[in-house]
Amino acid sequence: MVRQRFIRVPKDEKAMKDYDYGVQKKEQMEEIILSEAQYKILDDTGVFDKINEKCGIIIDDYEEEVLELDKIPIALEIVNQLINNNENKELIKLKRILSLAITYKTIVGFDF
Repeated sequence: MVRQRFIRVPKDEKAMKDYDYGVQKKEQMEEIILSEAQYKILDDTGVFDKINEKCGIIIDDYEEEVLELDKIPIALEIVNQLINNNENKELIKLKRILSLAITYKTIVGFDF
């Protein structure tokens, strides 16, 4: 079985509550589904370690973590700095989903 990791952004407050209870519907979410190779590309940039350190969370294998709205700008700044040094499409996708969470005023869920 192929392993996938999900980065999800609820589109509104109801979607956020449904996500919290694990009953969210696909149409309520914006999501990135990372293959093993895509995850490795992101992990090799150090983006998850940097977000963990600056935001006080644990994005890691076999973890479910939520990045709250007030921490998303910090994560976005980290991603932008990494894009300046190492532009790759996976970082750009991560930047897009972080920006959506700010637009929707919700959260980012990392289900790894």
